[in-house]
Amino acid sequence: MCSIFGFCAPSAADTRDRADLMCRRLSHRGPDDSGIFIDDGIALGNNRLSIIDSAAGHQPMEIDGHVIVYNGELYNHGELRHQLMALGRSFRTHCDTETVLQAFMHWGTDCLPRLNGMFAFAIWDRASRQLVLARDRVGIKPLYLAQSGAGFAFASEAKALLPAVGRPEVDWTSIHGYLTFGYIPPLASPFAGITKAPPGHFAVWRANDGARPLHWQRYWRPSFGQGPRERVADVMAETERRIETAVERELMSDVPLGLFLSGGLDSAAIACYATRRGADLQSFSVGFRERSHDESDAARRIASHFGLRHRVLEMTPDLLREGVSGWIGAMDEPFADSTAVPLLLLSRFARQHIKVALTGWGGDEVFAGYPTLRAHQVAGWFRRLPLTIRRDLASRLVAMLPQSDAYLSLRFKASRFLRGPTLRPEEQHFLWMGYFDDCAKARLLRPDILEKVAADTFEPVHAAEDGLSERTLPDRIMALDMDFFLAGNGLFQCDRMTMAASLEARVPLLNQDVLDYVLPLPIDMKMLGGHPKGLLRRILAPHLPADILRRPKKGFAPPSGAFLRGPLKDVLDEVLSRERVEERGLFHYGEVARLKHEHLSRKADHGRELWALFSLAAWYDRHVLNETPVETKMSA
Repeated sequence: MCSIFGFCAPSAADTRDRADLMCRRLSHRGPDDSGIFIDDGIALGNNRLSIIDSAAGHQPMEIDGHVIVYNGELYNHGELRHQLMALGRSFRTHCDTETVLQAFMHWGTDCLPRLNGMFAFAIWDRASRQLVLARDRVGIKPLYLAQSGAGFAFASEAKALLPAVGRPEVDWTSIHGYLTFGYIPPLASPFAGITKAPPGHFAVWRANDGARPLHWQRYWRPSFGQGPRERVADVMAETERRIETAVERELMSDVPLGLFLSGGLDSAAIACYATRRGADLQSFSVGFRERSHDESDAARRIASHFGLRHRVLEMTPDLLREGVSGWIGAMDEPFADSTAVPLLLLSRFARQHIKVALTGWGGDEVFAGYPTLRAHQVAGWFRRLPLTIRRDLASRLVAMLPQSDAYLSLRFKASRFLRGPTLRPEEQHFLWMGYFDDCAKARLLRPDILEKVAADTFEPVHAAEDGLSERTLPDRIMALDMDFFLAGNGLFQCDRMTMAASLEARVPLLNQDVLDYVLPLPIDMKMLGGHPKGLLRRILAPHLPADILRRPKKGFAPPSGAFLRGPLKDVLDEVLSRERVEERGLFHYGEVARLKHEHLSRKADHGRELWALFSLAAWYDRHVLNETPVETKMSA
């Protein structure tokens, strides 16, 4: 696990200095080792967090004129190594970096479908003077790009590319999308001139191509709900076998390994199959004082059931403030999901004991776990009612429900359900999951900012829909969730927060063994009995306590609304004060003041929306204005 970076700029005179700067900006991702390779204007670099073959895995690694920098883990590298040795290739290390390079040297880009793991890598062929870039199937490992002059630069985080694009300029179309989605839309970044490599793709750059943009080619495409129908018993047996195989693969490590354990099914499944394979795991969870958000008791129950050594990080006000300060420093994109703060704190806490953490991320996207899938079924009937009833009468009924900071309160769910009554289901889905609609953004953003927005909010959704072959609405929603919410929210924060603590996070439920079988299953098979994640629940029934199986779904979600009324109120007041809001020139202060007043007086719950504005403002101060007043105050 590492960071990678590099650039192709044949006319650059300051190659070494540029590479050293990129290396320093990514050092937190790999504190164990670093290295830089330079070849006539080509620079490749790596910061390494040593997990496999710590002594011999130095990067960049060169074999017969091929040089690789690699970030990730290859879980089937032992099998591939034996295949390659049978084909006549010899190895000098035991690390998976060499396995990836040897596989590429033997099969070229045809090696990519053979790689079972999470990765982003670059391979330079000195003889042909071409560079190959690739990213794993679902985007577990990040890869950012910046085109510049006759070449381009790449890195594991956008902050390392900022020198390549000069003074940071904001991509206001991406920010406009962020305010709806809560994260920067796929393939974009908040910085003009910086993009993300698409998951499941590779690109080839040749030195004589000049300024030609990279052409990305797909090597893997998910397929939802289009497989054959099988007997339930057979599906359960095969799914369980594949989950257990995936967990066994991802237990591969030469360093201490643990588990992030919530009270939910996904991490419980990892605990179950890891202990069945004899793994000696430590487990870690977060405790919140707000009971409706707290899962620590259920996590303790699961840990005790499987005999895990368990530790709980209790979220205190002082610890929360420390986490927010670290979160602001770690993020080079605005990010509206407050889950990232406890995740950073949990990662720092776990890093004192382990170097690798297994997580349950991806289970909702693979096993149809989101309650919005059931909401779409209800919405189909609701859309048959006249628009006036849907919009006016229903809104008045929702207004009669009490305000609450409780997790997924009835008022929260009802108000979400009524969003976007005239939109297509695929668009409405993102308002249910998101933050500000277009009308709210028009009230919020100043006219000169809105003039810089070059595309409709849902244009990335429409572009993704064009490539979908899924026929049913639930399958299409699941495909979009994998492209958007999983990549933009879940995997983004999982990578960024754990690597900020120099901790490797793994996601066994997104292993190729699981994806290839479960994604094509019919939606009613994944939702056995009509329930989200019904298949996984049925599989785990013999292995988990009944009270854990009956628990309603909870996300790893802190009570952000309560935090902003309590321990973070002074920080919110500072970041979104009239003076600071008007200095930035992004928002109408009157709209910001309305949201704050209604939230603090409990007339409405605007916790999510205020957190989104707080994150955007803190990001803008740090990366555009080059100021860090909030971090300085909070750490004082």
